[in-house]
Amino acid sequence: MRIDYRATVHFMACQFVQLAWTTTQQKWTTAGALIGLTLSLMLPGFGVASAGGGIAGWKIAIPLLMLLFGLAGNRFGVGREKTALLRRR
Repeated sequence: MRIDYRATVHFMACQFVQLAWTTTQQKWTTAGALIGLTLSLMLPGFGVASAGGGIAGWKIAIPLLMLLFGLAGNRFGVGREKTALLRRR
């Protein structure tokens, strides 16, 4: 018996679009969190671990940067939605 992964991938992609990629605010928040994740995963390569406690710092840096960039993306998305609403008025 072979498992059809295409149906599962399609279902997960549809759920992602519905939950995190519908409005402008959601798009910017998700993009900001993904940028934060990418940057925090690149940080150990830039020498953060040389400051001591690199693994503990790395475990803190990932959620912190994702949160900060997600909030920044959220704020930018809210501003874009607000200007679009004002333009329509």
